[in-house]
Amino acid sequence: MSIYRQIFQSFDQPMVILKQNKRETLIEDANVAFSRLTGYSLEEMIERSREHIKNNYFIDTSRQILKSEVIIRTKLKRPVSIRVNQQPLPEARPDGYRRSLLLIEDLSSFKWIEQQCGKNRVLLSGTLDKHQHIRFFRDRFAPLLFKPDRTLEDETLMNFIADTEQERLKEVLQEAYRKKKERCLKLQTSKLSGIELELSITFAPILDGFDEVKEFAFVIWDLKPIDEKICSSLKLKICMAKRDISAAQLAASTGISIQTISKLRNGKIVKPQRLTAELIASELQVDIGEIWQQIGK
Repeated sequence: MSIYRQIFQSFDQPMVILKQNKRETLIEDANVAFSRLTGYSLEEMIERSREHIKNNYFIDTSRQILKSEVIIRTKLKRPVSIRVNQQPLPEARPDGYRRSLLLIEDLSSFKWIEQQCGKNRVLLSGTLDKHQHIRFFRDRFAPLLFKPDRTLEDETLMNFIADTEQERLKEVLQEAYRKKKERCLKLQTSKLSGIELELSITFAPILDGFDEVKEFAFVIWDLKPIDEKICSSLKLKICMAKRDISAAQLAASTGISIQTISKLRNGKIVKPQRLTAELIASELQVDIGEIWQQIGK
């Protein structure tokens, strides 16, 4: 095996090499990640491509193409949403074929998260690999749990969960892995920036083309401070996230300047004027005391 093919096969991202002449478009090669995505061996893909590509897709390997969403079916007939980025390759062989490299992104986790967002307000979401490493994270009202400059590279979910909760989390994930079903639970975080929170979280196993779990997607529905003495700025962020209101929207609906809202969210104002506190609390449908222990006149 050449060094180039070793590198091609080692990538976690699914990849395919297509070749095309005037008569046919064929799969010439695909890496292990694409085989796992589809459930087909390379030999099966090559044989299947002779009619399947010709009958189902119009492909021009000479052009760069980005398809935002394509539905394919695995060998087990399960539909999978993918994003395709097609890059033409240099014509290095005198065999009459043009070639292109397809870079495939599996959208299964993102589609599941999107579905959860349609059911209820999602505060945080992301994906975990089978070792609980965080591979994707979205904080819609950042930063709630994580500082803006904090890197999540090679972080595991266990880093953010209280020691007393970690064994229970492992058991739940193992059960979800075995049964291939969603699981919901409440967890207590470790101290993040000096505070502890209770999370309401749902995990979903994401399956590959062989019907095996390849990763988990998760959404966090709710956050509750365990210590009521936490700073008012974090309480405000949590209340805004629960009501799905951004700083600009809150400023527009209350008439309070966005600069003041930002200072309240960043902790630069810890004791707002009474009218300011009343307007914000009313818009967020909470009591003033749920955010601020002290307010001005």
